[in-house]
Amino acid sequence: MSKKEIIVVVLILIAIATRFLFLVDGQSILPNFTAVGAIAILGASRLKGARRWILPLAVLWVSDLILNNVVYAEYYTSFQVFGSGWVYGAFLLIGVIAYYVMRKQNTMKGGWMRLAFTGIAGAIVFFLITNFGSWASSMTPYTKDFSGLLTAYEAGVPFFRNTLISNLVFSFALFGAYEYLASKLTDVDPVMSTKSVA
Repeated sequence: MSKKEIIVVVLILIAIATRFLFLVDGQSILPNFTAVGAIAILGASRLKGARRWILPLAVLWVSDLILNNVVYAEYYTSFQVFGSGWVYGAFLLIGVIAYYVMRKQNTMKGGWMRLAFTGIAGAIVFFLITNFGSWASSMTPYTKDFSGLLTAYEAGVPFFRNTLISNLVFSFALFGAYEYLASKLTDVDPVMSTKSVA
């Protein structure tokens, strides 16, 4: 693992703490305002090989273990090994988007624009997939018809705002921190340059 990848790993481990940052009495005062999307984007675009998928997903899974079995334990009747498959699927798809958008030099002009585009696209993907999953779940009250699906999406709108804002805020913060720290290394290959990264 290169020094630049170690920087990414450290930033991801620090960023996952945002899932616990706004908890008060077992409830989030800013639902969905976390660095989860930014972690998927940073990991997929800056780590190499299988690590780009495994590490961010593993960090999300471990934080789910803690949240679901400690913070939200009253909502479950047994120990929860996994969180929502819909969330994990959306998380991986955000990574796929980041991998292709952030790594292609001709996709958009300027690295910061690519990052903003990826953050926005990631928020939309997360909204569409997780609210579809909420509608499809047998544990939710939504009717299994088009009207129920629209109701599920309508219920998710307030969460979308926080997801979108946090994707942008934390993506810029993580990539800014990465740029600063990576610039201190001699083998730096800046994220926001227009050069393609292999």
